[in-house]
Amino acid sequence: MAENIKSMPNLSKEDFERVLKQAPTTVVEVLIKDARRVLLGRRNTEPFKGMWHITGGFIHYNERIADAVKRVAKRETGADVEIVRPLGVYEYIHDDPRGHIIGHAFIVKVAGGKIAANPDNSDLQFFKSAPDDMIPYQKKIVEDALRN
Repeated sequence: MAENIKSMPNLSKEDFERVLKQAPTTVVEVLIKDARRVLLGRRNTEPFKGMWHITGGFIHYNERIADAVKRVAKRETGADVEIVRPLGVYEYIHDDPRGHIIGHAFIVKVAGGKIAANPDNSDLQFFKSAPDDMIPYQKKIVEDALRN
């Protein structure tokens, strides 16, 4: 499981797996949005390999949430982003095999860089609604982003 998780450089793989099983972890969910669409990526890694997902990642220890948003967006999409506003906090207790996750979702806009596929995502596309083959628990976040 943790061999696919690269975002906790201060912990060994074993320590990170132990944390994931014993305590909630915090992530950022980054929704690059244009007028009526959100950008989703097709995952290249487990869990949920091959499914559409929201750009996101774990917040590092001693990392500000806004910095995590920018880091994750750049890593997963190639884009430099500017936070427009927070969307909400979403909790996944039994939905993700990695454990209890608390997601802080943000609407962002592209401020530079170029959106392109990368090792985390085989494809990046804008959607007007959540696709059927998307990580199920993330569909509500996409719906909320498109409504606001």
